[in-house]
Formats: sequence, structure tokens, C-alpha cells
Amino acid sequence: MSTSTEAKQPFAAAVERALLSRLASWPDRWVLTGLVLAFSAWVILDVFFLSVSGGMAQTTYDAMVRARLRAAPHDERIVIVDIDESALARMAPEFGRWPWPRDTLATVLDHIESQQPAAVVWDIVFSDADRLSPGGDAAMDQAAQRSQHSHFSVVRLPMVNDGKSDLGQKHLPGLWAQARSPSAAADATLALIPPVLPHVAAQPLGFNNGYVDHDGMLRRYRYFERLGDGSIIHSLPMSVTRAVDPAAYGYWLDHFKRKPHQMGSSEATRDDTLIHWRKTAMTYQRVNFADLFEQADGGQANPKVPSMAGKIVIIGATAPSLHDTHPTPLSGTQAGVESLATGIDNALHRRAIWELPQWAGAVVAILMCAGIALWSHHRSVSSLAPAMLVLPGVLLGIGFASLHTEHAFIDLHLSAGLAILFLAVLKFWYTLRKRHWCGDLPDHTNNLAVLPWVSDKTWSDDQLDRLMMCLQASAQDCRLVSLDLTPGDNLSARWRPFAPCLAIVGPHAQLLRAQPLLLRAIQRLTVRQGDIALVPPGLSAQAARHVVTHLALAGWTALQPPVSS
Repeated sequence: MSTSTEAKQPFAAAVERALLSRLASWPDRWVLTGLVLAFSAWVILDVFFLSVSGGMAQTTYDAMVRARLRAAPHDERIVIVDIDESALARMAPEFGRWPWPRDTLATVLDHIESQQPAAVVWDIVFSDADRLSPGGDAAMDQAAQRSQHSHFSVVRLPMVNDGKSDLGQKHLPGLWAQARSPSAAADATLALIPPVLPHVAAQPLGFNNGYVDHDGMLRRYRYFERLGDGSIIHSLPMSVTRAVDPAAYGYWLDHFKRKPHQMGSSEATRDDTLIHWRKTAMTYQRVNFADLFEQADGGQANPKVPSMAGKIVIIGATAPSLHDTHPTPLSGTQAGVESLATGIDNALHRRAIWELPQWAGAVVAILMCAGIALWSHHRSVSSLAPAMLVLPGVLLGIGFASLHTEHAFIDLHLSAGLAILFLAVLKFWYTLRKRHWCGDLPDHTNNLAVLPWVSDKTWSDDQLDRLMMCLQASAQDCRLVSLDLTPGDNLSARWRPFAPCLAIVGPHAQLLRAQPLLLRAIQRLTVRQGDIALVPPGLSAQAARHVVTHLALAGWTALQPPVSS
């Protein structure tokens, strides 16, 4: 019997009954409307102010990136001249530890330039003079002056320091993508670490910062930055794109100019471009720096060193001891030069990944909650049980599928998570309501009557939900009694001969008034009704419970079909 038989303290039992009675008295539409409004308020606060779900979104995105079935192929023109641990070990006997004298770099630059590359990209910052080898600095400065394809890095400092700097466009013209606006009072200054060599500073430049999210993960790339005077500076990948593919550079610059938002701080990454990663963390062709240096320094041709003609040559370090690594969705220690190569690759191929705006994600989440509420109001909460698994899976599947494109990422993690939470809250509320309507006899045990029913099928949660709604509307002192503790479990119903049995218990007058309404609520189910049996008046609650049990059992037994011999 699903009536309560637990021995509880009178005070605790009274408090529980009072709370359940209060909850059960709320109309279904009030509860659903209140939940939708509460969840909508939470979505708005979370998306636009709190960002509590951001961690889940980032983790989900990282897992999706690693699990992709395919990714865009890498650009065969990109070659990384790798300063790895083996190169450091091979160069150490003659040139010592890193940094080496810069005439070694000048030798490599002249050698590459002689082969007419598309670009030579330096993932090395020439920020300090080499006091121990001034001749090396002079050699590198002269090589930079001769170079027709070099692009050098600068390090952008936090924008809060811009007002303290004296550096402007006249000092580093190769860094600017667009001059200041005519309405600006004066040229803006910006804080950065400039090259110390004058002919390096005169070459095409680009900032090469890796702006990470709050969890320290690199997921986005900042291609441009707008300064206070309306001028725009570009990144190192954009400097390369301007030289290799001016049309692609114009595409990105126009795309950036159309952005309505400006960064609030140098740490803000929301407006940066989502990186379209290759399939693995180490994708691009690599040439060991020591091999290339030996060839450039007069050695014989090395089959390990390909021709650099028409190539985009990136010179950078992957040696862990040089600490140019950062975590990405592909690897916890991905080399910075590999991320730079990915940025250049995406820029040249115009892989501008459109993301679902935050406000659109919030709207989808709110509509999802409203749809679930409407469905549960017109059907039942239990009918949404399959949606607990299917709906979030579909939403996350849409995001995963979109990652296989080069131009869009539809992030619906918030809708998926909120759907699960909303369904869980609805299920919890349904459980509380069921404990009230199917948990014990009403507080008033006088004039009680028992109406036994036997259906042709096991009572489902959907049908019980409809009966509870009917009792809530027209017979608030009536309760449902069943022998099946889990009426919706059809697999085990075969072992429960009383699973189709149900009884309505309550004041005789209310029971008579609610009887036709209850039958209409389950009109699709064939039900055999027994005679209404009255409970003797004046009984204690415990005695009334026993009498109700016997009357329900007797009524169900009388409604069973006769057994043929």
C-alpha cells in the first residue's frame, strides 16, 4: 500500500504534512510559470554578469575539439624552423646556451632570403641588446635591412599602461593597420616591448601575445586591436597575411571594423576570434634549426632541409627549457610557435568562426525551459523522462557537428545543462506532489469513503499525474491509494497482480462530486469501478488507515474477473 507507514515523530510528521500540503495546493501553472521565471532570471544573470557556467562551456568545448572526426588540413606552405632541445645541444659547443649570438640568426635569415620565401616570421623578440656580442647584433640588424620578407614580433603590454608610454605610430609604422581617425586630438601611444635593433623596428611588425581565458587556456586569437585614437594595430599573423594575401587581410580588417564591441581590458578575450585548430597539436612541417644553420654556414645540402622557396617560414622554439608553451584544447603544453602557425593558417584561409551570440544562447535556454513547462502542463512530467538524455545529447551534438565546419560554432551547452536541471527540478516537484496525493490519508478522517478502481493496464505516472491534477482542482481532501510503489515500472508489473489497482479515498461528498471528473481525466483507459464503501466514523487515524486498507483490498478483489477451473 502506498499510504505512509513510517513511524515518525509527531512534530516532524506535522511539519512535513504542512509543507507538502502547501506545495500541493499550488496550481500546476503557477509552479511552472514560477520555475520558468526563476530559471530565466538565472540565465540572464549567469550569461551577462556571473558567468558561472563558463567553466563548463570551456571544458565541453575542449573535449569536443579533441574528439573531432576531421579538421581543416594544414597549409603546406608553412614550415617551422624549430629550436628544439636537440638544436640547443648541437649548437651549444660552439655558441653556448640560448640566446646564441645573433649572427647565427642573421646567417639563417640570409640563407632563407636567398631562396625567395613568401615570408620569414620571427617568433623571437629582439628586445635587448647583446652586450657580449655586439657584432652579432650588427650582423642581424644588417640582415634585417636586406630582408624583403621578414616579419618581427613585439610584445604588447597591458593597455592600462598606454598613457605612460611614448611609443606611437611614427616609431613603429609597420605595426599599424590603420591610422588614427581625423577627429582624434592626438596620436595614441601604446605600451609594448619594441625591438632594440633599428632595422628590425623598421620592418613589418605584429604583436604576438597569447591571450588566454580565465582558466589559462588559449582558445582565441587577437588579430587586431583598436587604440584610443581610433587607429588599429595588427598581430603577427595579420602582418604576414597583409604581405602574402592582401585580399584576405582586407577581409579580416573589414570584419574587425564591423565589430560593435571594444575590449574593456587587455585580458578580455570574448571579442577575439575562436581558433580553428588542426587535428593534432604538432601538425606543421618542421626543420631543425641546427640542420638549417649548418647548410647556411657553408655546409653541404641536407636532405632533411627542404627548399624554402615560396614557403612561410616561422622561426621559433619548441624546447621545453625555453618555456614558450601554453595549454590549448589540443595539448596541455602546446608550443607557442605551433599556435602562431595555426593563427597564420587560419588568417590566410579566412577561417572566421562565427559563434552563437551570448544573448541568443540565453534566448534558446529560456525558450527550452518554457517548452518543457508547456509540455509537462499539457502532458505530464513523467512523459519527459526520455528527454533527460535525448535533449541534452541533441543540443551538444549540434555544437559538436558545427565544430567540423570552418566558419561556425553553435554553443548550446547552457541550454543542454539548463534542460537537465529544469527537468530535475520538475521531477523533484512531482515527487513531492506525489508524496502528498499518494502518501497518506487526509487530515480529517470523518465521513471517509473508498472508491476502488481496477484498470486494464498498469497505472502509469502520466495517468497518476492527471488524477493528482484533478484532485487538486476539485477534491483537495481526497487521496490516491495503490499497492504498486512504482506504478510506471511496466517491466516488473507482471510480478504485481495489484499493479492495475487504484483507490480514491476522501470525504464522501467530495468523492461523489469528483468521480466523473476523475473518469474524464483517464478517458483513454478502461476502468472497472467498485461500490463506494464508507469508513466508520469516530476512528483514530491509525484505525482509519487499517480500515481503508481492508476496504480497498476487498473492493479490488471483488473487481477481479472470476477464475475458470
